[in-house]
Amino acid sequence: MPGSSVPIALEELTLGAWSPPAMLPNDRFLPSSEAEPARHPFSGTITLAGAEMGTEPAELDPRRFMGRDTKLFPDVSLGFVADGGDLIPWNRNLIVSGTRTEAGSYWDLLVGPGTVWSEPGEAWSRAAFPLQLASSVENETYNGVATFAFNEREVSGVRFQTVTQGRPYFLVQRRLMWGQLAAEYTPGPASGEVIEAFAAEKARRLPLRPISDLRPRVGDAVFDAMHGEMNVENMVTAAFLVRDTLYVADCPTPFGELPFCQEQRFGIWSVTKSTGNTVAALRLAQRFGRGVLDERVADHLDVTAEHDGWDDVRFRDVLNMATGVGEGSTRTEPNNTGDGYLIGYDDWYTAISKDTRIRQVFRASNHPWGPGEVVRYRDQDAFLIGAAMDAYLKHRAGPEADLWGTLEDEVYRPIGVAHAPTNRLVEADGSLTLPQMSQGTYPTVDDLAKIARLLQNGGVHEGEPLLHPGLTAEVLYRTDVRGITFGPPVDVGQPSYYLALWHQNYVAEGGCVVDLTRMSGWGGHRVVLFPNGIVAIRISKVTGSEASPVEGLAAVADRLDPFCP
Repeated sequence: MPGSSVPIALEELTLGAWSPPAMLPNDRFLPSSEAEPARHPFSGTITLAGAEMGTEPAELDPRRFMGRDTKLFPDVSLGFVADGGDLIPWNRNLIVSGTRTEAGSYWDLLVGPGTVWSEPGEAWSRAAFPLQLASSVENETYNGVATFAFNEREVSGVRFQTVTQGRPYFLVQRRLMWGQLAAEYTPGPASGEVIEAFAAEKARRLPLRPISDLRPRVGDAVFDAMHGEMNVENMVTAAFLVRDTLYVADCPTPFGELPFCQEQRFGIWSVTKSTGNTVAALRLAQRFGRGVLDERVADHLDVTAEHDGWDDVRFRDVLNMATGVGEGSTRTEPNNTGDGYLIGYDDWYTAISKDTRIRQVFRASNHPWGPGEVVRYRDQDAFLIGAAMDAYLKHRAGPEADLWGTLEDEVYRPIGVAHAPTNRLVEADGSLTLPQMSQGTYPTVDDLAKIARLLQNGGVHEGEPLLHPGLTAEVLYRTDVRGITFGPPVDVGQPSYYLALWHQNYVAEGGCVVDLTRMSGWGGHRVVLFPNGIVAIRISKVTGSEASPVEGLAAVADRLDPFCP
């Protein structure tokens, strides 16, 4: 991906640690149009010395959260190997650094595959890679790029900047971050599988086309209206999966196109409830029978509630956000799914150890109705069903079994999702335990498209049912089974919620009424599964009362392949 500008001066990079006064256009981090192959091999570990970052705004509010400094880049080690023009990270999981410390940096880190090259007349080689600052507390990414120069023996300083983000919860103030860090290079061989695995990963990626290729197929008016009244500044990227081709939008930022956009990972918040909990439940049902949904929470977790409201709550009730337990009013006509949502929320949200977080869930009150009757949306319940399914899996498959590891091994990797980093709870000794499941995953757009495609294909991949076919059909409303409706009536039917997926009716261009199945996340993230097999993906950072409507996305899908017979 050659840039149009002159790369950052080698003299600046070889200064080591320093505080650049401002951010740069993104293409200054990338190869110039005269770039040549790298002059040196690269394989080893770069150890970065944490330092205070430049930020915009300069004074952060809050600067510290949970005792950690949000203006401080963490101490971290990153392993890479170069192969051809590729720079391949050794570790594609969330590098948990800040969350493991009681003081110091707030940040954890994600890095992705980048590139290596050299510039004419320079004795050093260069590298660049996508970088995301994240946190195991929130499911937020601050996406950007980093670069350094190297030879056989040493590396320069590592220059970085974050240029876009999603929507935070606690760190409400939007921010940009940048700096240059001191780095030490320890040469060493990569694991023998890293290069081969990355080659296989690239071979399985979906074919890409620019989303603009859809414009002549759907017409200017429909194409331009796909995001409704959303502020374009709050868009990160979007895509349509059409017959196994991914039509992807650019990733604009105030500093130019986001480098390595297809390698960037995004914190998707509550979309995790669907890509994680829904898919996990369907996988467990395929392995152990659909009766898994009728397991009682109380049979798998130590219920510490001071009432009996959990006695008859089944896995399906929790997935349906219909436990009958929670806070808020007892008004149900009409029912507001968010009634009581944030009561007691922060104490649960900031509890990052397993037992403490589970106990926080069981502090909720008991509603007068029973389980399975009323939808009340609670992140706490989405976390709890993950904990319960993990305990169930350990009971059936042994104490070493892990719910997220099972998803990775038995669902994600078979469909071509080679890496699935997620937030886990962190114990006092620094060990990582339960995946958070209510939020916490960091997929690429390609990953989201593949998970959605598996659902669209009935849970079957290359002839093998990875997910329970009958339940997958139910989840997509391809049977007579329906979820629990909520809210006041709308123009066409009422919306409903079933097994961690949202449903709404839509009047197609041909006049028929169809169901739109969607995954939704804080900040306006949307993954929509249309009845014609098309998938739409939107990554965004909407704030306040701004909506993230799906009707415009549906109009595009309807034009591409009409919903009505």
